[in-house]
Amino acid sequence: MFPPSVVVGLHGTLRLHPWFERPEGGGGFGGKGRVEEEILFLAVDRAGAYGWRTVGGLLHEDGEVTAEHEPTAWAHEDAGGDWTQDGEVHQLAWLGAGVCTGPPRPGIPVRPIALVLSDTLARVGTVTFTGLHALLPLQATEHDTAFHQIELAPWFELADPDARHEVTVTVSCRPGERGPGEHDALALAEAVRERSQGAVDAEALTPATVDGLPGLDLDLDRTVHTHGMREVVRLGCRTREWSPDMAVWLVEMTAEALREVGRPAPVVVTASLAHP
Repeated sequence: MFPPSVVVGLHGTLRLHPWFERPEGGGGFGGKGRVEEEILFLAVDRAGAYGWRTVGGLLHEDGEVTAEHEPTAWAHEDAGGDWTQDGEVHQLAWLGAGVCTGPPRPGIPVRPIALVLSDTLARVGTVTFTGLHALLPLQATEHDTAFHQIELAPWFELADPDARHEVTVTVSCRPGERGPGEHDALALAEAVRERSQGAVDAEALTPATVDGLPGLDLDLDRTVHTHGMREVVRLGCRTREWSPDMAVWLVEMTAEALREVGRPAPVVVTASLAHP
């Protein structure tokens, strides 16, 4: 039995450190020509440094989780990224992983994956972060983090009160599945406002009829996990800061709101700058 998969991707522009592209650069990885291997190995090592015991490959062996291989965070499946040096927005780093659905049900590891990817990118260059997307197998996980999201509000309130960032949040799913519809947008916007305790203002917008957001390099039909998904909800948010941490918070608040309205289908949730 295959575990449900989560995929987290960071988008933006990357200016590689000059030394990284030299033959002796890249920490022994051989420079930018082996991006997938670099991201995977560095992410695994970084996760271990934070104390998240992760494993590569499948969670199950002969249909059962083996105790010696059971992860406490996630099971690495694949990783990659686009480090093209043209100043355009690209999906700089992404990581797919199996999610542990048995006790103690740690939840969907969006934040730790985003953190290790951010760490990896910071080691090789200077990043201008413009967006994040996450494939969330909501139907396979029951861990409720709604209160945890509310607890984070004071952290994000500790920011320049005069700063304003326009952020677009979207939800995509496959037609016919138990996912949200445009009629759920008002409830999702209200949930984000309530959980953020005033740190985020959110309003329902009309979903785009054509795929594409300026802060993302994302084609849902590009991979098997998201093939056939289409945008069904769009929110316009105003925040005091913009960072991967803020993007994760917006994604996780939206995910918990989807649970509340009874929409447990697999979804892709994005958070990106409206005007990068």
